[in-house]
Amino acid sequence: MKILHLITRMDRGGSAVNTLISACEQVKQGHDVLLVTGLSEESDMSADELHCVAEGLEAFRLAGGRTCLLPSLKRSLGMHDWLAYREISKLAGEGFDVVHTHTSKAGVLGRLAASGGQTKIVHTPHGHIFHGYFGVMKTKLFIAIERWMARRTDALIALTKAEMDDHLKLGIGTVRQWHVIPSGVDVDFISRQVDQIRGNSEGQYQWDAVSVGRLVPVKGMERLICAWAEVCKVRPDARLAIVGDGGEREMLESLATELGVAENICFAGWTDPLVYLADARCFVLLSHNEGMGRAVVEAFAASLPCVVSDVCGLSELVDDEVGCVVRADDAEEVAQALLSEWSPMIREHARLRAENYSVKKMIDGLAEVYGQGRDDE
Repeated sequence: MKILHLITRMDRGGSAVNTLISACEQVKQGHDVLLVTGLSEESDMSADELHCVAEGLEAFRLAGGRTCLLPSLKRSLGMHDWLAYREISKLAGEGFDVVHTHTSKAGVLGRLAASGGQTKIVHTPHGHIFHGYFGVMKTKLFIAIERWMARRTDALIALTKAEMDDHLKLGIGTVRQWHVIPSGVDVDFISRQVDQIRGNSEGQYQWDAVSVGRLVPVKGMERLICAWAEVCKVRPDARLAIVGDGGEREMLESLATELGVAENICFAGWTDPLVYLADARCFVLLSHNEGMGRAVVEAFAASLPCVVSDVCGLSELVDDEVGCVVRADDAEEVAQALLSEWSPMIREHARLRAENYSVKKMIDGLAEVYGQGRDDE
């Protein structure tokens, strides 16, 4: 099968990681896969993040995949969009069986460019931009565009049922178009690595909590720091590790200093998160919006209880068997959850739940959607 994956930018965000894993696994299965992406300049990536992204793309190419960088493909609106559309149209005309678009901008341009032919068009929003991103009028415009684009799409893929339901409530797509395929995580590898790192130090945790994600507004890291200040009122020695980087890092470090908890928080940058997950009591992610939350599944695989915000994908992943869902704007409620004494049973349940989000299940799900006839949805 000849497959084109199109995404606006490659960074360390969940949508890009999901797309790259999908493309890599499909190449390993013998498919001819082209991965098309913008230059990702708008991601404001650190040197470490750029290095990680470059390593991932190189591994894809070494496996036999093809890549194409389009400087005209950007998140911002402008005349460059017309050039991007023309370039994508040319690529889409190369006889692909499937054009699979990812995220909003690439989703619109890619689906427009591929429509009208025999190619099957599949789109994965990776969450949505209807909460926590833009003002009311711009959000209404984007909803109208997505409704229109859905009529030009053969199959729509949600990472969680909650994400699918959110789109359906807004009139985007039909029940027959939507398929729920969670983002795949190599849970067995994570479990093995974490067990190896832990060695004989089980129960001797260096970090009271760990969070992993890009330091951008939608991830809600400012809410975590405010909550951590409340934690430290009860536990003055409590330690938090934040693994990731981004444009908000300086602001977040200043906030930690202002609240008097700078010594209690480690900004680790982009590094191997497993080293931190292996040495933590629990995981926390307080995003304003999240399609699924790959980092939560990675924490499950590390047998960590998870404290998450009450938003779309996260509240579907987490319940009281594996952690706690909180009102993330309530710093005291978040702090109380983070101070919980987690039972060994919760850790075991977290590890078992991770199995529902394996890479194999994701690839099998994509193969089923790709293989359906265009009139089967």
